[in-house]
Amino acid sequence: MHWQGQGWLSWSQGFEPWYRTWSEGIEPLSEHETRQFLRHAARVRYLSIRRANNHLDLLTAFPIEARIFPRLLALNWEPHTDARVHLFLSPTLRRCALQDVHSDFKSIGTCLPGLESLSLWSDREDFRASNVSLLSEDVRSCRQLKHLRCSSLDSAAWKHLSNLPNFTTLLMYGALNEVTLDLDGVILTPFLNITSLYFRLDSAINVITILQHSKFPSLKMFIVYVDAIHCSEAEQLCRALAQCNTRHTLEYVSIHSFNPTDERPDKTLAVIKPLLCLSQLRDLKLTLRRSIYLDNDLLLEAMSSWPHIQDLDLDSTNLRYDNPPSTNTVTFRGLFAALRLCPHLLRLSLDMDAANIDIDIESETFQHTSLKYLDVGSSIAEDPEAIIRIISTMLPSVQGVRHQRGGVWSQVHNVILNTCRHPHVCRRW
Repeated sequence: MHWQGQGWLSWSQGFEPWYRTWSEGIEPLSEHETRQFLRHAARVRYLSIRRANNHLDLLTAFPIEARIFPRLLALNWEPHTDARVHLFLSPTLRRCALQDVHSDFKSIGTCLPGLESLSLWSDREDFRASNVSLLSEDVRSCRQLKHLRCSSLDSAAWKHLSNLPNFTTLLMYGALNEVTLDLDGVILTPFLNITSLYFRLDSAINVITILQHSKFPSLKMFIVYVDAIHCSEAEQLCRALAQCNTRHTLEYVSIHSFNPTDERPDKTLAVIKPLLCLSQLRDLKLTLRRSIYLDNDLLLEAMSSWPHIQDLDLDSTNLRYDNPPSTNTVTFRGLFAALRLCPHLLRLSLDMDAANIDIDIESETFQHTSLKYLDVGSSIAEDPEAIIRIISTMLPSVQGVRHQRGGVWSQVHNVILNTCRHPHVCRRW
């Protein structure tokens, strides 16, 4: 046990399993040591208890109903046990992180009436749907929540959250394939003050359900990571996001799928189309593996819809190992027509038809001076000299070209990098 700065107590075990821990073989605290402990414990504001729990046996002198840190504001509890966790649940707590769902004490909101930030999560492989009701009960007991991190919730918990006036941030992280959220017949109050939603789940089904049944009039950041998503689901997700009252507030959107599908994108299911109504968009990242269709007309429409865009990442492949051919038909002429509409763009990533040199560099006077980072993904190219002239002349601030294919693009990147005034920046990028 040791102090870290003012009011922070870290109570952890060494990482090396072959070492004896400091509490091994030590008797529980004596009466005198208990008084000394309590004198110092009153100064603790932030407490972190990590990994092993055998040192908790030192506290057997305290009755189970005791609260040994009476002024504690933040608790991080990592052991996979709730033994003696009661001792640390001071009513003054505002932030609490528990690594597992504990079943043998009262709902956490009852113990901690002023709790504002709650993290209830588990990395156990045996965590199943039966835990969802217990976790949801804990969430429903919290009346002052502002920030929540958890794995999965039932419909009653979602309804409770929608009625919390100060609730601003939700991070949902879990792998519960067998848990399907059913909100049919459930009336949710608009989440008036939520500004950030983050999901890391197996699939997008529950996320789509939540968006279809909710309103988020203050949402600024929306992030989704899913293991796999089909083209139709990706389009459904984007459409639901645009229809839940976010079009005048959303600034950051990131949707990422890890595993490929066998589908090919269809123009009628383009995931970009539903997002064109997001007038305040500044940062868009879509990594959807073969689920993005893009052509000159759609890119021009997108740029005219997002006048504040600064970072645009439209990665439809993300398969570094096989470099599948791009289905996008954006050409240089279409690219520069779109760039004229987004003067603040700093980063751009998209697949294009770079083999089609359809602009005359001698007659072009347009320059986009803000763009610094260019990623062409798996774009096919044939004429490195022509591409180098185009980028050097029309994109003078570009510091290099990231790519997946090598060959022509490696030549282009090396030349641009060698002529860049700050090559170390691009090497880090």
